Amino acid sequence: METIHNYKYLVVEDEHLIRQNLIKKISSLSVPLELVGEASNGENAIALIEQLYPSLVITDIRMPQSDGLQLIKYIHQNHPHIKTMILSGYNDFKYAQIALKYGVKDFLLKPIKIDELNAALQNILVILDSENKNISSFSIDPHGLKPENLSQLIESYILNNYASITSLNKIAEKFGFTNEYLSKIFKKYTGETPIKYITKIRINESKLLLINQPDLEIKKVGELVGYKDAFYFSRVFKSNVGFYPSDYRSKHLKTN
Repeated sequence: METIHNYKYLVVEDEHLIRQNLIKKISSLSVPLELVGEASNGENAIALIEQLYPSLVITDIRMPQSDGLQLIKYIHQNHPHIKTMILSGYNDFKYAQIALKYGVKDFLLKPIKIDELNAALQNILVILDSENKNISSFSIDPHGLKPENLSQLIESYILNNYASITSLNKIAEKFGFTNEYLSKIFKKYTGETPIKYITKIRINESKLLLINQPDLEIKKVGELVGYKDAFYFSRVFKSNVGFYPSDYRSKHLKTN
């Protein structure tokens, strides 16, 4: 499977040796990420972002002048398409909570373990590939992954594409494996087949839409979660929930 796309990344870390060590680790992973810049604080990082427009920013939290949390807030408010990853020597729930608020894709504790870094980067690459409509396959080679990591990759792909997946064949083709192998690996590590997992995500998302957007037509709810046929959506919903979508909505609204 050929590499389709390289994504630009920026590293923001005030300690030079840690910054260089991180870059060295990323280079050793053979992931399709191209280093385009380094910064020692959030203020310099913002200037580089406005000049280079990277796809990924990896940043420390505690830095002089402008820290990592201020940086990810700026990115979230001004460049929401840029993915962010936090590195920290502090296992503080408050940091993680704020990071999640600003859409951070991962939060890794120092010293950075190569396996954790690899898994985090692979998940971000899946998200970037999913958003890039001009590519037909992954920027990383799934064949080089351990079965457990492959299962995680499939799960990440499904979570980012559940509404547009039309068949297991399409997933298998995207990953370059057979349907049988992907199903076997995925079920081994998640307990569900890919199709059952997709259905579960679609039904759960449709529940949220039915409850939180009471004026949204049932047909539109089905379309938004991946069911183009309203009648089929209703049948699948009932078989999984026990009610038709309209009845589920009515029942919920009456009890609230």
